[in-house]
Amino acid sequence: MTALGGGVVGLLATAGLGVAAGDEMLRFGHAMLIGILFFLSITLGALFFTLLQHVTSAGWSVVVRRIAEAMTAAFPVMGLLVLAFLVLPVLMGKPWTYDWADSAFVDGHELVKHKAGYLNAGFLLVRVLLYFAIWIGISRFFAGQSLAQDDDQDPNRTLKMQRRSGICLILFGVSLTFCCFDLMMSLNAEWFSTMYGVYFFAGCFWSFLATLALTSMWLEKRGQLKNVVTVEHYHDIGKLLFAFTFFWSYVAFSQFMLYWYADIPEETHWFHYRMWGSWTGASMLLLVGHFLIPFLGLLSRHVKRRRNVLAAWCVYCLVFHYVDLYWNVMPEMVNGQPGGNPAEVGPAFGLIEITAMIGVGGLFAFAFLKRLDGKPALAIGDPRLPESLAFENI
Repeated sequence: MTALGGGVVGLLATAGLGVAAGDEMLRFGHAMLIGILFFLSITLGALFFTLLQHVTSAGWSVVVRRIAEAMTAAFPVMGLLVLAFLVLPVLMGKPWTYDWADSAFVDGHELVKHKAGYLNAGFLLVRVLLYFAIWIGISRFFAGQSLAQDDDQDPNRTLKMQRRSGICLILFGVSLTFCCFDLMMSLNAEWFSTMYGVYFFAGCFWSFLATLALTSMWLEKRGQLKNVVTVEHYHDIGKLLFAFTFFWSYVAFSQFMLYWYADIPEETHWFHYRMWGSWTGASMLLLVGHFLIPFLGLLSRHVKRRRNVLAAWCVYCLVFHYVDLYWNVMPEMVNGQPGGNPAEVGPAFGLIEITAMIGVGGLFAFAFLKRLDGKPALAIGDPRLPESLAFENI
C-alpha cells in the first residue's frame, strides 16, 4: 500500500508540474514516456527471462524464476498507464508526446502523410491493446502454471510450459518490436530504423537482470530466499549482465554504423543532433558509461561473486538504462517544438522527471508485491528445483 500511495502521489505531482510548466504538457508527456518505458522494459525483460528458462529447460534459475514471474504482474498497470498518458492524448489530437497526433503537423510533412495509414489514433489504440493482450495472456499462463505446480507437484506442467514457450517467444519478439516502433521511434515520425526493436530489447533484458539481482538480495534479507539463492546464482546473473552490456553496445554501434556509411540526409538527422551541439556530452556519457565502464567493471569473476559489489554495479546499470532512454526520448521534445533545435537546447533534467519515475515505479512495485503477497517466492513445485539448489559454476 505504501508503494501504491507513493505511485499515486508521484503521478499527481507530475501532472501538477506539467500544468505549471506552461508548455502545452510537452515536458509532462515526455517525462511520463521515459518513466513508463523504464519500468515497462524491466517487465518485458522479466517475461523474456521466464520464457527463456522454459524453452531451454534451464535448471539453475528455478530459485529466482518466481521473481521474474511476479514482475510480469505489472503488465496490466503498465497497459493502463500507456493508454492513459500516451494513447489517450493522441486520440484527443493532443501532441503532448507525438507530433503526428496533430493533423496540421501531418499535413505539413509529406513523408509523415504517407505513413498516416499506420500512424493514426485508432490503429495505435488497436495495436497497443493487442500488445498488452499478448503479454498479459502469456505472463498469466506461465505464472498460473507455476503457482498451480506448487500445489499439485505435477511435472507435466513443466513440459506444458516448455512446449508453449517457443511460440510465445516469437509473439514476444514481434510485439516488443512493434511496440518499440510505436512508443519510441514514432517520436520522430520521419525517421526509421529496422534495428531499433533489437536495441530496445537489449536494454530491456539488461535492466531486468540488474533488477533481478537487487530484488533477490532484498528478498534474501527479508528471509524469504535465505540460503536458497547462493553466490553461484548471482555469478550467473552477473555473467548475463556482462554479456548484455556488450550485446547492447554491439547493437547500438551496428545501428549507428549503417547510417554513418550510407550518409543519407533523411536518415542521419536523428543521430546528427545527438552527436553535435548541446547533446554531444550526453552522447559521450552514454558511450563511456553504458559500455566501457560496466564492461570493465563486470569483467572480473570476483565482482560477480560478491553481493555488495554486484549490487552496486546493478544500481549503476539501472541509472544508465535511464540515461539511454532519456537520450532517445528528450531530444525529440525539443525537435517537436516550432523552431526547436536540439543541437542548441540540451538536456534539461528536473523534478518532473523524478516524480514521473516515482509515480510509475510505485505502481510497478505495488503490482509486483501484490503478486508475491501470501505466495511462495520460490517455485517449490518445479521438478528442477533440486538441481537449482545444488547449482555450482564450473
